[in-house]
Amino acid sequence: MFGFGKEEKEKELKKYIVMGKFKFSDRYILEKQFINKHSADDYVNIMKENSEYNDYEYFLFEQSKDYNYEEKND
Repeated sequence: MFGFGKEEKEKELKKYIVMGKFKFSDRYILEKQFINKHSADDYVNIMKENSEYNDYEYFLFEQSKDYNYEEKND
């Protein structure tokens, strides 16, 4: 009973990706992935409120295609 629904949850594509970077850097850091934009926005708002760094920026990327998923042509 502990794993109930876990399989369904894992099937959901976490296509909203929050990344961050320092203003002086050109490298992005993966923060977290979400299944909807609302959750990603909430996460960033919380992180900005509790900011540890002044020069840190957040960005939202949306995954439009999963290259590991093959569509069946009927």
